[in-house]
Amino acid sequence: MLTQIASGRVYNYSHCVGRGAQSGMGFNQPASAAVGQDDMIYVVNRGSESIGNVAWNRTGIGARISRVTIGTTPGDEEFIGEFSKYGSNDGEFIWGSGVAVDKAQNIYVTDEWLNQVSIFDKDGNFISRWSALESEDGKDHGIASIALDQSENVFVSDGRSHEIRKFSKEGKFITSWGKSGSGEGEFNGPWGITIDQSGSVYVADHQNHRVQKFTNDGKFVSQFGKEGNGRGSLTLPTSVAVDPDGDVYVCDWTDNGYFPGKIQIFDKDGAFITSLEGDAQQLSKWAQLTVDANADYAKRRREVRTTENEWKFAVPTGVLFDTEKSRLIVVDSQRSRLQIYNKEKEYMVPQMNL
Repeated sequence: MLTQIASGRVYNYSHCVGRGAQSGMGFNQPASAAVGQDDMIYVVNRGSESIGNVAWNRTGIGARISRVTIGTTPGDEEFIGEFSKYGSNDGEFIWGSGVAVDKAQNIYVTDEWLNQVSIFDKDGNFISRWSALESEDGKDHGIASIALDQSENVFVSDGRSHEIRKFSKEGKFITSWGKSGSGEGEFNGPWGITIDQSGSVYVADHQNHRVQKFTNDGKFVSQFGKEGNGRGSLTLPTSVAVDPDGDVYVCDWTDNGYFPGKIQIFDKDGAFITSLEGDAQQLSKWAQLTVDANADYAKRRREVRTTENEWKFAVPTGVLFDTEKSRLIVVDSQRSRLQIYNKEKEYMVPQMNL
């Protein structure tokens, strides 16, 4: 379904960007993305983590931050460059996880292994890094996602200590909240985090299968979602975004244990609106280059009955809303691509004169 209409909203599928690649035009286990100025998108590539006889946290093949523009129509996308790499030195990361962009177009990247925030300028030059922990408390930590509010305070989620932390953009600790549990204000592996235009904080409470909303200083406001695969149900949500209308987009990692996953859409009060499952019926420009360069690829694709499964999301790990262009961007991790939907402001329903 390339155009989806529900509750007065219209989502038009636009195109996809990406292919599997260890460098250059493509992505390798993309984990998250953020929107910058001039159509720039920054994508965190976690890199390959499964290589025989190599420790799982010592591989990092293809780990980097990609700089791409995605355009407005199929074929407009361009690879601009990439920066950072696997490692623990300044400007490197072991497990890149979240990314955010401030008003000066500096890029903030979280490292789930080193529990740090690294900051780069818009061209990828390293600026600084700081610890995303309140203190060295001996707990198990794993910094997942990151978001900035309008005052450029920095919020991070810690999926292993089940906390949200708030810092100044220079890394000065301000406050934290949360603990392990399933009650209001408690978490079980919090992952995605976002801030709406009024400063409210939304958290994808991954293993509690819900989204929680808080004030800017951590007071519980509301929650929505429950475990399952029905309308408005969630299964291991990984990311959350809010648009200027207050609609909430939740990246559902999987569908009741089944592979694909989906984007669940709710209104500002948590009422379910609709869901998106992926609509990439055409290959991206970069993926088409791969197919065109190998006649066997093209031949095999013609032999299959349908490529419908390929259209769908496969374990999506990120969702973001580009306010400037009113479009939804989904990090389709296992397909090594982004899928893009336009939220139409003025949509005329076609009249059928029969």
